[in-house]
Amino acid sequence: MRLTSCDGRGMAVYVWQQDMAPDFPLSVLEYEAVGGADRMHWHDHLEIALVLEGRGAFLFGRRVLPAEPGDVFFIDNSQPHVALPETDGRLRLLLVLFRPELIAGPGCRELDLGYLAPFRVDERIASPRICGGTPLAAEVGPVLLELRETWDRHDAAERHLVDATLRRALALVNRHHGARQLAAATTTGTDRREQIRPVLAYVDKHCRESITLGDIADVVHISPSRVRHVFKDVTGVSFKEYVTQVRVTESKRLLISTDLSVADIARAVSYTNLNQFYKVFYRSCAMSPGEYRHYYTPTGGDGAPMPVAAGTAAAGRP
Repeated sequence: MRLTSCDGRGMAVYVWQQDMAPDFPLSVLEYEAVGGADRMHWHDHLEIALVLEGRGAFLFGRRVLPAEPGDVFFIDNSQPHVALPETDGRLRLLLVLFRPELIAGPGCRELDLGYLAPFRVDERIASPRICGGTPLAAEVGPVLLELRETWDRHDAAERHLVDATLRRALALVNRHHGARQLAAATTTGTDRREQIRPVLAYVDKHCRESITLGDIADVVHISPSRVRHVFKDVTGVSFKEYVTQVRVTESKRLLISTDLSVADIARAVSYTNLNQFYKVFYRSCAMSPGEYRHYYTPTGGDGAPMPVAAGTAAAGRP
């Protein structure tokens, strides 16, 4: 299987936001993965992805899992990932995105917490992928399609039906694996990802400031050396590389949304050496800051404007 390349720019891990109603934090949508356009990311919602058409792969940090029609993926809210199509191919997905509190809020029943078990597994023991063509995929896939049909009617009176259909899909997975098997799989893998989640959030929020491993160690209450090791192991990139890419993303936003000079933008994202900023930016984007501003603004170059928000993604992406 030949995948569309995911180069150094594509491997930057960042926070991907998704707008959801506070009182019903759920979104159901179709999405087509485009080669080279999507980047390794994490988010504060859970994600179920059903492969509708095409072939490719899901990358979870450094782990690669094939993606084929009928496959279903359960993606944790602290798990860096990206979907990639085969070279010159397409990968069309149905995405069910929801925040954990929709199913199991604070003080909920143990029964409600159990619905989230498919997301809380150690991938070294249990795979987040349900292979298409298996009996379980044959059960879960149609339920997810039913969920989409109900969601697309946009009828507030059917919220209970939407909620129940989502719970049914999760319950089918729990029944298949069995409570004991899922409990055994929910071990250190989830714990390690949960350790990294506040690190990602901290860097995203403080990317304009000086950030050290010592600062992060204070946030997660583990040693700097442990932060470095766990971060690399879980995300597949070094802590320094992640901080660099977040700062580059913020500089892109400033380049196309403000009239600040390149020097001012470099200082805004904590670069005191302008030459170093140019080197880092070019290595990430294959163009200079000035070229980027010229290309991605309405009045510059032949390219259409493409606004980039710091630590966020365009609406509708997973």
